[in-house]
Amino acid sequence: MFETRGMPAATRTPLGPLLITCARLLDEVAQAQVNREAGDRIARPALMRLVPFLDRNGIRPSELARRADITKQAVGQTLKACEALGLVEFAADPADGRAQLVRLTAEGEAAFRYGRSVLVYLEGQLAGVVGAAAVHDVVAGLEAMLPVLQAWTVAPPSRRPAPPAALKARRLAGVAKVTSPRR
Repeated sequence: MFETRGMPAATRTPLGPLLITCARLLDEVAQAQVNREAGDRIARPALMRLVPFLDRNGIRPSELARRADITKQAVGQTLKACEALGLVEFAADPADGRAQLVRLTAEGEAAFRYGRSVLVYLEGQLAGVVGAAAVHDVVAGLEAMLPVLQAWTVAPPSRRPAPPAALKARRLAGVAKVTSPRR
């Protein structure tokens, strides 16, 4: 389905959907590996969505919800489960005594390092199947793209041309169908 080698750019899968699909599948495989090795379902999608934003310095749960783009309630439920496992702890925010920070415990940091080791293992397995050079090239390309994408979160790239009028008319007609009252 995603074979792109030798295909013209117009017929191959675009970078964005390909990256999203690969990231999702790698995440699923990594979670399954962690859970198999733990003998329990400890790695869950809700937790994996928060992990990139957790560290020993701490973050406010409301900021965590904003960054992960999920509700405060969902964050609260996931953090309570993580606290019960000893992975995170809550502490007063030194900048505002009324607020709390959530931060990784030493056990949480160890779990984070363990999760990364599973990803490194899977990278090695991928290299064994598709070749070390292919994995190296993907990593080098992503490392080159990362600072550009980070900069675009602050100042987006130039505005793309407006869609063709026919597409715009169809999109507006679709919106009108959805929002118009039923008879």
